[in-house]
Amino acid sequence: MRLSPNAKGRTKAIVTVALMLSSLGLIGCSELLYRQTCVGFTKDMRYCLAPLPQHFGPATDKTPAKPTSNQPTANQTGTDSPSLSQQGDSKAKVSSQSFSQKVSIKVGDNTHELLTQLELEGERMTLVGLAPLGQALFTLVYDGNTLSSEQSQLLGNEFKAEYLMAMMQLIYWPEQSIRSHLEGGQLVTGLCDTIPCRQFYSQDTLISSSDNQIQVIQIRYQHQTDDTLWQAHINLTMPQAKFELEIQPI
Repeated sequence: MRLSPNAKGRTKAIVTVALMLSSLGLIGCSELLYRQTCVGFTKDMRYCLAPLPQHFGPATDKTPAKPTSNQPTANQTGTDSPSLSQQGDSKAKVSSQSFSQKVSIKVGDNTHELLTQLELEGERMTLVGLAPLGQALFTLVYDGNTLSSEQSQLLGNEFKAEYLMAMMQLIYWPEQSIRSHLEGGQLVTGLCDTIPCRQFYSQDTLISSSDNQIQVIQIRYQHQTDDTLWQAHINLTMPQAKFELEIQPI
């Protein structure tokens, strides 16, 4: 399934994800919906959900403090900055894993918070969204082919939680998997102000003669000593949409 709205519609959809999270009161009846598996971030760049990697590193794998890469990055300190290490090096097959997170979403001057539970099991990826007091907001299930959403009717049809699912993959999935499912854009990895990061550029900015390429998405990973990638404090920004997502493991 593929999306084909214009750039304005895509930005509105991303912003709607945040604004609808302010409905944290009554949950009401839920409904089951089947969602798009490709989401657009700009007119030219979109990401299609990828299956769970066959050799996903388990939660005990450590991410090197200084990953290596031969690919230079833009808008970073230093030159030839190393890339964020891929988790696909582990030979352990996907086992049942669960991660609890506190998520903060900021659009302009408005900030909303929720709790999420991300579960990985076999070929299934499940994302559950909860209000701060524990009420269920939505449950997304992706089996590698289809994406289903059970959510409160009060969230409305404009609520597109699949953007959150896509962002989770952009944050945690191995680089090679992301690149093979990213259309009209490029993933660049390295260090941003000494912090491991992933940067996404749309195709039109890559072929531009301008020295200042425009970032579509930037993801920073702040680690403490011996923390895994799953335990990192995540900061995702989309400057053009004035959108910011912060994830803190709990």
